[in-house]
Amino acid sequence: MQDLATEDMARIVSRVTEPVLGMTFVAAINGDAAIGDEWKTAALPIDGTNPLTVAVSADDACARVLGGNMFGMEANKVDEAMVADALCELVNMTAGLLKSSMGIDQSLGLPSMRQSDLLCADSGSWKHHFLRADALNLVLAIATRIY
Repeated sequence: MQDLATEDMARIVSRVTEPVLGMTFVAAINGDAAIGDEWKTAALPIDGTNPLTVAVSADDACARVLGGNMFGMEANKVDEAMVADALCELVNMTAGLLKSSMGIDQSLGLPSMRQSDLLCADSGSWKHHFLRADALNLVLAIATRIY
């Protein structure tokens, strides 16, 4: 699997978020955001010869802003279903761009909401890319197996 730098991952995520949500993500200067219980995570498997799992995880503030931008409403009015829709759509579109960027010829699975501790499971198989859009935190994570 081709390993992309966090700056490359930020550009890939932003190719989705800029036109659709008006948000630009960059590599976090200090990628030390702690993925906690309050974070929301959507994951998508890419099964095949070289299986992968792509996950997008956002802190509560980021998840609600993403949902608000997607549904054209204030972040404080976004419910959990809207957060789930926004994150699942983001991971789906991002995984599609990652496939192209990495030259992967495998089918995307379906995105689903997962517990955020998934990104801490079996730490050797996950690569975390900490991203920020202003004060909003997002992690794009890729595992070299299906979760």
